[in-house]
Amino acid sequence: MRARRKGLTLIEVLIALAIFTVLLAAVTQGLLPVFSMTQKSQEQLDANQRAEQALNLIRSEWQDPGKYAATCVDPPLPINVEVEVTALDADARPHGSLAFSRPCGSPPAGSPPPAKRVTVRAKDPRGQVRATLVFDIREPTP
Repeated sequence: MRARRKGLTLIEVLIALAIFTVLLAAVTQGLLPVFSMTQKSQEQLDANQRAEQALNLIRSEWQDPGKYAATCVDPPLPINVEVEVTALDADARPHGSLAFSRPCGSPPAGSPPPAKRVTVRAKDPRGQVRATLVFDIREPTP
């Protein structure tokens, strides 16, 4: 009578390792889109936050009638943010583009429009627009 050996043979270990590898590859392939989606969501969230920061900065700075008239802000805007400003008439209809500047200089001659439409676009590091916020700001009362 032969004594029974305890343990696994080399072939049994190799087969178990192969099965484990196939299962691990299947699970990993299923998770890769999740990781990609998480990165895209984080980029979107970052862009939204930068656009919102820029818009809040502009709204805050334009409480000063001089800065509103000059269409400018002094503090730096967040990185990868573009600002476009459109003059609005009394009925909130677009009346033409205005040059946005940083830092502030002297206000242009004449009276500023009664309201301005500010469009803020935040881009990702590759230059793709990830967030666009539009806000109308009325002329501040002195």
